[in-house]
Amino acid sequence: MPYKVQFAGLVCFYRESGARLALLPDGRNPGAGIDPHYGTIVVHEDWIEDASGWSSSELEEPGVFPLDSCDVTLEGTSVSGTLDVSEHEGKLPQLRQIDPNFVIDPDAAPTVARIPIRHGTLAAYRIPQGDALISQLEVPHDGSITITVTPRNGGPSRTIRAKAGAEIAIGNMAKGVYRDGETQHAPHFKIYEVLSSNPVSLTNLPAPSHQLTELQSQNPMFTGRGPIGLYVECSNTGCC
Repeated sequence: MPYKVQFAGLVCFYRESGARLALLPDGRNPGAGIDPHYGTIVVHEDWIEDASGWSSSELEEPGVFPLDSCDVTLEGTSVSGTLDVSEHEGKLPQLRQIDPNFVIDPDAAPTVARIPIRHGTLAAYRIPQGDALISQLEVPHDGSITITVTPRNGGPSRTIRAKAGAEIAIGNMAKGVYRDGETQHAPHFKIYEVLSSNPVSLTNLPAPSHQLTELQSQNPMFTGRGPIGLYVECSNTGCC
């Protein structure tokens, strides 16, 4: 039974040969006037079979797992295979098109998480009832799904085991409530600047993309619980 991974908020899909590397820029200290952003994995608590390596103090909400300078491995996606990006390529804002000086060194760029994607079907969507652009990866897989979070400081790995067919959401966003009635939005998109090895200025925000299909999901990230407040300024991007 295939499972789905949904990427929401500030996530850049770095192009590799036959693969993509999802980079979540570190926006925890973004500077004045911009809300701090936090990386999380969200799985409905009923879909979780087991989780190990997480302290009770870290898990403020059931099924919400914080990310902090780590590499994330999703079972079945990190091994070489076939990655179909026909419904993803060219549908997200491209950072180098906004600023031609944009260059990413994925090993050096400040991120809260890096996620290799080498297998599955990746497609772009519009967030439910909103304008932000998000992505969904559908992964052919049988049985339970193991998610491994490996800290880059050499600390012990942590794991989440989800039930077969689960929906797993990975977000990088400001804390808040989804569909919050905020009328003025901080320039969240500028957080992407930290990924570039060169000085860049992201002054042009992506336009809403109403032609994309609205995502259908039962993950709690999109049903009112968890750290989410997404507008077009908090769209996924591509680069390089």
